[in-house]
Amino acid sequence: MPERPPEIYVVPHTHWDREWYLPFAVYRRRLVALIDSLLVGLAKEPDLRFHLDGQMALVDDYLELRPDRLEALKQAATAGRVSLGPWYTLPDEHLVSGESLIRNLELGQRRAAELGIPMKVGYLPDQFGHTAQMPQLLRRAGIDVAVLWRGVPGAVGSTVFRWEALDGSAVDGVQMARGYGHAKDLELEPAALSRRLQEEVAAEAGANPTGPWLVMFGDDHTPVPVGLPDALAAADGRRPALVTSLADFTAARPAPGARWRGELHSAHHSFVLKGTLSARFPLKLRHAALERRLERYVEPAWTLSRRPWPERQLAYAWRQLILNSAHDSICGCSIDQVHEQAGARLERAERAADLLWRRLGGAGPELFNPSPFEREGIPALSTGPPRAAASVPVPISDAVLGARLELIADHGDEYTFDPPEGAAPAYHDLAAEVRPAAGLRVRTVVGRRPGEPLYRLRVGVSNHTGDQRLRLLIPADVSDGCWAGTAFGAVARAYGPPGAEAGAEYDLRTDPARVWVDAGGVTVMLAGPFEYELLDGAIAVTLLRCVGRLSGGELRNRPGHAGPGIATPGAQMHGEHSFEIGVLRHEGDWEEALVPRWAEVFAHPLVPAPAGPPGPGPAFDDPALMLSALRRVGGRAQMRVYECGTRPVPGSPPPFGIEDREVGL
Repeated sequence: MPERPPEIYVVPHTHWDREWYLPFAVYRRRLVALIDSLLVGLAKEPDLRFHLDGQMALVDDYLELRPDRLEALKQAATAGRVSLGPWYTLPDEHLVSGESLIRNLELGQRRAAELGIPMKVGYLPDQFGHTAQMPQLLRRAGIDVAVLWRGVPGAVGSTVFRWEALDGSAVDGVQMARGYGHAKDLELEPAALSRRLQEEVAAEAGANPTGPWLVMFGDDHTPVPVGLPDALAAADGRRPALVTSLADFTAARPAPGARWRGELHSAHHSFVLKGTLSARFPLKLRHAALERRLERYVEPAWTLSRRPWPERQLAYAWRQLILNSAHDSICGCSIDQVHEQAGARLERAERAADLLWRRLGGAGPELFNPSPFEREGIPALSTGPPRAAASVPVPISDAVLGARLELIADHGDEYTFDPPEGAAPAYHDLAAEVRPAAGLRVRTVVGRRPGEPLYRLRVGVSNHTGDQRLRLLIPADVSDGCWAGTAFGAVARAYGPPGAEAGAEYDLRTDPARVWVDAGGVTVMLAGPFEYELLDGAIAVTLLRCVGRLSGGELRNRPGHAGPGIATPGAQMHGEHSFEIGVLRHEGDWEEALVPRWAEVFAHPLVPAPAGPPGPGPAFDDPALMLSALRRVGGRAQMRVYECGTRPVPGSPPPFGIEDREVGL
């Protein structure tokens, strides 16, 4: 142990993708060998520490096959030699619901507490950008610091910065500007190790001139570095270095040197791989549909029914969803077998949700309203007889005058859109049936429901070709930028041309939205996460992006590979696909037009209610107050709400604030 406090904090770790370019079963065999060797190494080297990637799923994966090693893991974790949590899996932050992010943290921290002490560091090592409300979610979980890699813009010139959520709550962000694998190849020969550590300090000196400095010794699926503590003890001690933990480093972190508010989605330092927003898009929509079914139908109905809470069945369904939330899974950037297995997990969770719904009673003649306000004469979170007339067909031109389909070749991969040089998009006016190319057919039906300002487009795509991107272009004035739905709120984004920001990859202007995006008095809605781009005079929404490989090394929009060059024929998205798209034309801004409330109506339809009617539930007068969850926690009914608006409203959380409320049910 050095006599002086350490200046260099060396954190041995592994970044563990449960499934990616190999299936889960193969990676788990390697995981068992890794943790077996870790437990042996901990017994032999008293000063060894190891960071288990901030996620508890891999610990459970190990213990399923090595239950006899539970006590050894507990001892190591309790002694602070192995980190646990705070996540269950490392989720993508744009492609899962805000509620799902909270449940992921809850499950990770709960499992970590059962084995030892949960790590109070928001470890976000490989997500492809970070959602604007993440600081608020971490603060709510008792975490005041995040360690992350991607997405930090060049305007943040400090390793440590103050990262603020939309409501103003904040954490300290620690950027690993060169990634979590920047020191994966440390040599353990003392002179070489000392020289390399000084090089690591020099590389960070511009953004962190005074230290201490964090050195992450590990990378994807890397083994335990046997002999590291002795090697550091023998190295030149001009700057004392110590094998330690992320928690120890963040406790000694430098003061923030900059401030940033909102999302982190810049390619200034590293790839953010925006093509993952649309790769295997139908799988993302299916995932989102199950999130909504659990969050807004099954759990509220069981809460309102006052029946004994089905804890184990709900936990099973949620665990399947959270496993699928891992970034390489939900992002659609893995081999076909991985996504086939993800589909199987979704099917198991869907069956569990269906069973729970049926247990409340067979479908009766009434409808269940999942919203916290009256709809079609049915009280908030209650049941009632159907009253509204059926949707009325309308001409496409009435709903979206000037709407077009855009088709362009895509020679990229699951990570990045990359048209061939000289490729130009082909445009086709939206009609009842369009055949943009051989093997590709698009059919569209438009309807409008009485009492709704929305037009609903049902777009069916029959795709039997590949290497292309298909988008729907909705005319809109985008010159003033847009607002887009995000987890627990909305973000403003400016309009700008592609390539405006220099960075590690070409600055594509595609961005994520959750349920809605609004520009120039036009709102476009999809029930889930989706990719959009502001074009001159239109909002472009990606329907399908069809590619045949996990990664390519010769792309124009990205230098080098983002993963192995493996064929992924399933990512060509052959087959039949269906999309429901809402279009709202309005006066005033998005708040005056009640866009979040109409998006709530669009994404959460009334459904046949169980025969034993639940309800009634709480009702909201504030149209910007949104319901995230209604469930039972510790036997008590709990409601999670958030304010989706920029203007304070008495009795509601502050703008973009999240609040838990007990409900007398």
